Order: sequence, then structure tokens, then C-alpha cells
Amino acid sequence: MASAVTLTGAALQSCASEEPFGHGEGVVRMQLKINSDVTRAAMNQQELADNCVVYISNQKGLVFKEKGLSNLPEGLKLRYGNYVAEAWTGDSVPASFDSKFYRCYEPFELAEGDHSIVLNCKIANVVASVNAATIDDTQIKNLRVTVSTSNGSLEFTKDNFRTAKGYFMMPYDENGVRENVLNVKVEGENILGEPFIKTRTVQNVKSAYEYVVGISYDSLGEDPQGGGYITISIDERENLVADTVEIFAAPLIAGIDFDIDKQIMGQPGKFSGDKVVKVVAFDEITSFTVECRDAGNLNLPAQAIDLKLCDDATVAQLRAAGISWDKTVEDVENDRYGHKRQLTYITFSEQYLNSLPARDTEYRIVLTATDGTGAGLYPGKTTTKTLRIAVGDNAVVYDDPIIVDDVAASSNPMAVGARRATLGVSIKDASALNPGVRYREASGGEWTTVPMSVGSRADVRGNVVLTGLKPNTRYEYQAVADGFTSSESHFFTTESVYSIVNAGMEDWSTYSASTMLGTKSVVLPGATGDKLTSYWGSGNEGAATANKIVLNKTDEMKHSGNFSARLASSSAVGVIAAGNIFTGYYVRTDGTNGVLSLGREYNGSHPTKVKVYANYRPGGSVQVKGNDKYVDVVDGGTDQGQIYVALVTDPVEIRTNPKNRNLFPAGPKNEDGNDHPDYSKVVAYGQVTWDKNFGADGVLEAVEIPFIYTDRARQVKPKYLVIVASASKFGDFFCGSESSVMCLDDFELVYE
Repeated sequence: MASAVTLTGAALQSCASEEPFGHGEGVVRMQLKINSDVTRAAMNQQELADNCVVYISNQKGLVFKEKGLSNLPEGLKLRYGNYVAEAWTGDSVPASFDSKFYRCYEPFELAEGDHSIVLNCKIANVVASVNAATIDDTQIKNLRVTVSTSNGSLEFTKDNFRTAKGYFMMPYDENGVRENVLNVKVEGENILGEPFIKTRTVQNVKSAYEYVVGISYDSLGEDPQGGGYITISIDERENLVADTVEIFAAPLIAGIDFDIDKQIMGQPGKFSGDKVVKVVAFDEITSFTVECRDAGNLNLPAQAIDLKLCDDATVAQLRAAGISWDKTVEDVENDRYGHKRQLTYITFSEQYLNSLPARDTEYRIVLTATDGTGAGLYPGKTTTKTLRIAVGDNAVVYDDPIIVDDVAASSNPMAVGARRATLGVSIKDASALNPGVRYREASGGEWTTVPMSVGSRADVRGNVVLTGLKPNTRYEYQAVADGFTSSESHFFTTESVYSIVNAGMEDWSTYSASTMLGTKSVVLPGATGDKLTSYWGSGNEGAATANKIVLNKTDEMKHSGNFSARLASSSAVGVIAAGNIFTGYYVRTDGTNGVLSLGREYNGSHPTKVKVYANYRPGGSVQVKGNDKYVDVVDGGTDQGQIYVALVTDPVEIRTNPKNRNLFPAGPKNEDGNDHPDYSKVVAYGQVTWDKNFGADGVLEAVEIPFIYTDRARQVKPKYLVIVASASKFGDFFCGSESSVMCLDDFELVYE
């Protein structure tokens, strides 16, 4: 049977809002076609629909994933940009006579307005068969043809070789290279009863191509060996599609600005606003019924009315009661394949709702839509929804004893991380035992149940924390208790993890900078040779004025790769220049002071800490400039080293000039005790300080720096990552030791 699915209309708000790119939004409409050749298949039409998986991704990763056509929204609202749509269905097994696999790959660009694409899922298997016309049963006995890959094999015999086709999924080796070889073995007996075996290797096989094994017997041949006259031929042909299996989504019945699956609640005569229900169907709406048992109480002319077939008088009666429907439906799309979609609305007016008297039970109006995708004896697809109206408090039904919040609609950016999610749960029924949440990946699989963190009693709120989640993965979850599982699923998508650029300190280059001593070559911790685009920066440009290098690569200590970063404090004319490295760039030199921009763009995720491999050796004979009151080292004493990390909403400008000094806001107050102007940018902060050796001699050891999130983290997402390391913690005040050295390698954000 032929059918197709189109996704139209509804906005995919959760995915679109999480994508930090583009400058506008558009709607992508898709039609999915699944092409199959005329052979028996293990999956029927409904199974193909239920197993269909659709992915949409862009350069930043997965944007949307869903399994089952009935679960797909009507349309996807995405930011403008370039995407790839992929879809697949069927059984991906190594070798089978009836299990086939279909897939498609369709890049597209979404610009202003709506965009339509066709996803044409073609067979992804390599197909093999035997040409029965080439077999002479009088010359070849007990024929067996085995076709195989390194991962599976199929045997054709007299019982199936005339009709069977074999479907192979080509395996990949350990290096990710796809195998492209079919092995063919023909066994049997010649006319004299002598056994023979012939083999052939078919190279460079391609998906969606069929390789037909032909077997010939040459009675004039002179090869004296058994089977010597048997030859194998391979006919390669593109697996032309002789039938199209099109799958239609069932009709959609949905409330406009209200959830049709939940009660409409109000007091007698005090309902506000109309309730409008839309119906969308493929090909056409062939039947649309309104049904209720107590039609008189609902001011309906009959218990069941088919709005497509009823007469004008019935429509007029409905309109007089406050229920309006136009018998002429709207064709909203007629695609190039000849399929059309129809849209109609039924309105239950405020007047109608306020005409219903109060009662202790809810009113129920059953709406059923049938589309025109049927053929012959097969009916079209049907969807039924029940409009439930509670008039007065006594009719309100709390369907679920346990209610879990829709975390995707939460305004708290920290509710869902890369590997954990915190879900709010409310207990509505005091008798509910063992309340909690069950969850799984949205693509399917086994459920995992997690209990609430509070006891069971009425009107109790608590949390369920899900841990061990996969990053960048969509999850489904439901409220549960003993004997109860919610029929309503909610969904969320975990954050993507972020990999720090040049985290292993392998990339280094130089750039030219103008100093008071002329143009200098400055060492840069990055491969770009451009301080503005390199993820990491340092104070090397300022130190170059005195011909000093306070940051460079080293191979003397390393955790992995070839290099680590060596931060070495130095001194020139009695002024300490701290060895340092930071995410951001050196802006300019202000006299003998520096101006820095801290922070590099970041994906907005919420890691728990930063891990880095470090070795620190503080120098002695510390120089304290002017007995500065802001430093915590003493003149002639031992230096201190520091690493601090932060997540911020905007870059922070650092200025070391005492006249306009601005240092990073480790707290809400600056060093003078006044409110720090940049603290509102800070979403999370953490630091580690060493006043003695860290790490064994010549060895880098791991250190973890936890993030402490501020209250602002529950309101905004971070956009920039700040990492600052200094061999002399108080180098901003030109205090420290000229012999302090810190080595760093392999920065990593840790998500728990």
C-alpha cells in the first residue's frame, strides 16, 4: 500500500532555542518516502512507520531526533542555517532474505520563510540473487549458492533460488573502513555425479545495487576437473524501484493554545475565550465526527454527527448552540507527488461553554477524524480525541496522583546538564506510594526508575535527580508510583560537552607586535599566528618590551603529546612579570601595564569542574612592590601560584594600571570593598592556589578545580569560558618571584 509523511506547522521550540547560531527562524516541512523493490519484507507498513528514525543536525551537532512517525511534530522551527536531514527504517542485520534497511541523506539550507524537502529513503543494502534462467537442472545437481561478507552469509538452494533475494549490510573494519566485497561460492554435482566447488569474489559492491549470480555449464569445455565446465557470471544492476511504499502520518487533532488531552476547567458562566480545535489530514478529511452520550445536556442535535456528511440544517443548529464548523475545508498543500493536505477548524465558543450547567462529572465530546489514505478494503487512518469540560470544582479530575514538571519549559538553565537533570515532582494523592520518575532515551529502550527525594504525602514537592545521562541526547520521562504510570511523557535534551581548544598545548606560533623597543616576535599558544583568533593568550606581548618570554612550550614535562605550557615569572628593572596563560587575548600595553580581554566563546553547558595536569615550583625572594596592601605574600618570602576558572556571559577586560585597575571579580566586591562592576557577568567561579610545591619533581599531576555556580546561573546561560593561570598569583600588582615556574597540560571540562 502506498503512503507518505509530511511534517508541517508546529514549532520545535526546545531544539531551536538551544542553537546559538543564525539570525532568524524558519519552518522546515518534510516529506518522507520509503522505496522498496517488489519482494517480501519482514516489516509491514506500520512497522516501517514505527521504526522510522529522523535526525536533523548542523555543524554544531544534533538538533532533532525522533523515532516513530506518530511521534513526529507537524513541522520543525529552526534557526536559519545549513542542515542535514537523515532518515532510516527497517532492520539493519548482517544478512537476511527478508529484512531490509532503508535510509536517506539530504543536506538543505533553511532561509527566510518555509522550506520543503523530500527525504527519499532508498534501500541501503547490497542485494544478491541467483538468475534461475541460467541453471540447467539436467546438468547441475544439488546446487547450493552461498553469498557472504565477513559478517554474514546466505545460502540459495533449489527451494528458494528462483525467487529469493539476499540483503546484506556491509560491515566496517576496526579503522572505520566499509567492506565492499561479496564472496560467492557455488557447490553441486555435475552430470556424472562428481562434486565441484567454484568461487568468485565480487569487488567494489555498492548499496542499492543487485548482484545477480549466473551459472553456466559448457558441455564443450576440455577442463578434465570436476566442475571445470561450470562458470560463474555476475550481473551488476542498479536495484531499480518497482514499488513505492509511502507512509502517511495519521490525522492531527489538536487544541489551539490549549492542550486537548487535559480538562478545560471553569466555573458556571465564567469561561473566558473560545476553544478552537484544528484537524489536519492527508489527501482529504473523509470523515469528521462529533459524538457524545448526553447530547441534550451538551446542546447537540444528535449523539453522533459526521460533519462531512451532515446537512446544512444540522450545521446551522450547531452554530446556534455556539459550535461552528465550515463544511468547506482548506487545501493547505498539494505536493509534486499529487498528495494534498487538508485543514479545518471546529470552534467551541465562549458562549457555548458558558451555556453548560455545573455538575459533578465532566462533559465529554469525542472528536474522530479519518483521512483519505485508504485503498480498496483498507480504511484510511483515524485519530480520536476527547474534549473534556469540567464545569465547577466538583468536576475537576486530577488524572495523576504524581505530577512531574516539564523541565523543557523551565526557565532554569541548570535544570538539565550534559550528564544529569533535576526534575520537580508534586504529590497530589496522599495514598501514592514510592513516587518517582522513570526515564529512557527518546529513541526507545528500557526504562530506569528513580525515586523522589521526599516522603509520600499530599501537596509535597520534591526533586528527582537523573545522573549518568549521555550528552546531547533526547530523553523521555514519566511520573510513576506503585500501581501508576503517567500516560503523559515529557522530553528534554541534555547539553553537549565542550572540548577546550588546544587543551593539550600542542599548537604554538608567533606574531609580530609593536613595543617601545620596536617590533618584536611574540610566542603565541595557538596555531593561528593571530592573537585575536587564538583561543589562548598570554602576557608575552607586554614582556616583549623587556625582551622577556613568560610563556613558552616545553617538552621537559608533559602528560600527553609532545609539549606542555611553561609559565615562568621573570623580572626586568626590578618589576615582576608573572608567567601566565589565559583564554582570551592581550589587548595592548598601557605604559608598563597590560590590558587583557578574558573569555572565549563557549557552548553554554554547565560542567562541574576543570581538570588539568600541573607542576608548580614557587620561587623565593619575593619582591613586593610598595608593600601593596592587596597582596598576600611578604617581601623576601615564598611566591604563590594560582589557576582560576569562570563561566561568564561576556568577556571581562583586565587592566593592571593602578589609575583604572580592573581585576577579575572573584566575588561581588573588588579589592577596595566596592561593588565589582563585572560581577553580574559571572555565572560560575573556581580557583586553586599553591604556596608550596605541587607535583613530584619533573612530573605533572592532576588537579581538579570545581565550579561554584552563582544565583545568576539559574537565570542565564554562560557564553564564555575563562581560564587564567599564573606562576605568580599577585603578578597583577607586579609582586612575586622571578624564579617561579608552572607547567600545564591537558585541560578538560568535567561533567558529572
